[in-house]
Amino acid sequence: MRKVLLASMIFTLPILADMDRCVACHGVDFEKKALGVSRVVKNMSEAEIKEALDRYKRGEGGPMKEVMIKEVNVGVDTDAMAADVYNEIHTPGFEEPDSEFIFKKRRSVRGLHKIKMALKDADKKKYQKLKPQIKSFAFDLITYDKQLRDSINFDEIKPKNYTPKEAFEKVVAAKKCVDHSFKDEELHKCQRDFVTLAAEISLGDAMALQKKIKPKDKKKPEEKLPQTAAEAEKALVGTWSVECAKGMEPNTWMSKEVTIDNNLTAKGWMKIYADKECKKLIKEIKNNYTFKVGSLTLGDDNKEAWEVDKLLGEEKKPVYTMVRFVAPNKVLVAGATKSNDGSTPQKRKNHFEDWWPPCLKKESK
Repeated sequence: MRKVLLASMIFTLPILADMDRCVACHGVDFEKKALGVSRVVKNMSEAEIKEALDRYKRGEGGPMKEVMIKEVNVGVDTDAMAADVYNEIHTPGFEEPDSEFIFKKRRSVRGLHKIKMALKDADKKKYQKLKPQIKSFAFDLITYDKQLRDSINFDEIKPKNYTPKEAFEKVVAAKKCVDHSFKDEELHKCQRDFVTLAAEISLGDAMALQKKIKPKDKKKPEEKLPQTAAEAEKALVGTWSVECAKGMEPNTWMSKEVTIDNNLTAKGWMKIYADKECKKLIKEIKNNYTFKVGSLTLGDDNKEAWEVDKLLGEEKKPVYTMVRFVAPNKVLVAGATKSNDGSTPQKRKNHFEDWWPPCLKKESK
C-alpha cells in the first residue's frame, strides 16, 4: 500500500499540461489573451510555446510572469507541456485521454526526461553508471504494462554497443515520441523503442562481459584408452620422447626419442648425461626394433598394462616388457627387476617405478 501511495504522489506531479487550469485564462481553444495581456497561444508554434514555458520555469517572462511562474514550476516538463497544448489547439474534435493513459504517459515522460538530462553530455564513464537506470526504467515499463510487454518480440533483439551520444539521441527520440503521443497505440510505439534500446544495451553488456570472463575449465571428456591389442598398436604409432630426466644409473640423466611406423618398426635413441641440465653427454645409444602387442594384464603393482614383445637390432634379440597407457599421448614403459629382467616371457619386465619418466607423444606436424 505504501508503494502505491508513493507512486501516486510521484506520478501525478504537474509534468504535463493541466488543461482545465490553462483554458480558464487562455480560453477553450486558447484563443484569448490571458488576463487581457498575454499572447494568443493559438497563434504560437509549438517551439514558441515551449520557449515561453522555459522562460517562466527560469523565473523570467513578461506581464504574465507572476501567474505563470507558479504554474510552470521546477517539476514541469516543458517539452511535454508544449506538445500537449499545441495538440489540444490543433486537433479538431480532440478528446481528453482517460486517466489511465495520462498516468502511463506522465510516468514515461518523467522517466525519459530524467534519463535524457542525465545522458546529456555524458562521457563514457558516466554513461556506464547510467546504464542501470536505463535498464531499470525499461524493466518497470514492461512489468506494469502487459500489453506493452506482449507487443515486444525479445527474441529478435540483437546486442548493440551504443556510444553515449548514440544512446542520448535514442532517448531524445523516444521522449519526443512520448510527448506527442495521445493514444495507447502511439504511446506503446514510443515505449517499445525505448525498451528495445535498453534490451540492446543489456545484451551488448552481457556479451562484452562474457568475453572478459575467462571460461571455467570445462570438464574434459573422458579420454578413451586402447581396449584391444590392435588399438594399442595403432595408438603407439608416432614419435615418443622423454625430455631431460633422471637416469637409471646413479648420478646420471637421460633423454630419449623413438619413432614408430605403421609396420610397428621403431627407430630411436637414448642419450646419457652427467648433469641434470642434460648438457654433458656421456654416451648415446641407438635403438632399432620391431614389436607386437599382446594381452592386457597386470604389472607388479596390480594395475593394467599391455604385454609388448620386442625384437632388438639386426640380430632380433627378444626383449619382453610391458607398456601402460596413462593417456592417449602418454605411456609408461616397465623397468627390469632382478627376478623380471625381460629375457623370457616368464621374466617379462613388469615393474613401473613412480619416478620413471613417462614417454610423451609428439603432435604430428
